[in-house]
Amino acid sequence: MSYGYTLFLIFVLFFSISIKSIAATGPEVIPELKEKVYFNTTPEKPNTGDNVQITAEMYGTDVKDANFQWKLDGKIFKEAVGANKLDFILSNKARIDLKITTGAGVVIDKSFEFNPKKIVLIWESKTYTPPFYKGKSLFTPESLLVLNAINLDQENPLTNTYNNYSWSLDGNVKGSDSGVGYSTYSYQGNLLMSEPSFEVVVSGIRSFKDKQSKETDTYDNQTTLNVQTFPTEILSYEKSPLLGVLFNKTVKPNYTMTKSETTLVGYPLYYGLSSSLSGVYSWLINDVKINNNLNQLSFKKKTSNEKSRLTLEIKNKDSILQTRDVTYIIDTSN
Repeated sequence: MSYGYTLFLIFVLFFSISIKSIAATGPEVIPELKEKVYFNTTPEKPNTGDNVQITAEMYGTDVKDANFQWKLDGKIFKEAVGANKLDFILSNKARIDLKITTGAGVVIDKSFEFNPKKIVLIWESKTYTPPFYKGKSLFTPESLLVLNAINLDQENPLTNTYNNYSWSLDGNVKGSDSGVGYSTYSYQGNLLMSEPSFEVVVSGIRSFKDKQSKETDTYDNQTTLNVQTFPTEILSYEKSPLLGVLFNKTVKPNYTMTKSETTLVGYPLYYGLSSSLSGVYSWLINDVKINNNLNQLSFKKKTSNEKSRLTLEIKNKDSILQTRDVTYIIDTSN
């Protein structure tokens, strides 16, 4: 065989391989050119009672040209052209089946299964709030936090005492605070402004499936909770000789004094105190301390068109970080 004929065979073989490679990379085998659907579930891990939304986004076909059929536990829940969103309340274990038929006749199937958590954690911070305060008592450093685990998987979740509760704090199991009937966990905050992470695993026996059958089955559910740590605050109010403390309106940093005499009352917010009188109060006028150690201060207007700086500091004597001060500019202008 001649040298030239050998080169010709090599060239033909190489050319045929190249043709096959080009043919193999055509539109039929390139995934990016096929119909693509992206799904988004909010929230990603829903609990019992959550409003769940599922959204389907299509990039190969216009959504308004596709038909969406949504089934909830095998029954058609919603079906329409362009209906790429589904909203429903999750009450029990559920299965969602979605069938998408594009304008070109392409059928896409997708299923979603939800098994909501049956354990609910309710937390309460043992911190002080002023009278008629509408907000929740927030958790602050060195304050007490109480958590209660409620098992919604039982007929009487508030009275059942036969569950076993295993509590964990930041991934560490708290054996001394776990056991049968330990549905409550108390946590004493530290000096750090960290966000404590709690987990509880509840195990036990479900109630009878029906009154005539004595079948029972065990369960093992768990849930987690992160509680944010907030700093302490101070709220101040005016005190009227006739009406008392005006809790409907807080004193702003710039306070215009329209009366000849007034009284301001300070209250701790989110302090680990049993009452407002348990705090240590310090008042300063233009950086000069007033020795009264009371939660209120009365002062008179001596001259008009004058501004003074009033500072209030409240301390919790049993805590290092539960100390706060606030400054008000008292303006006597007419």
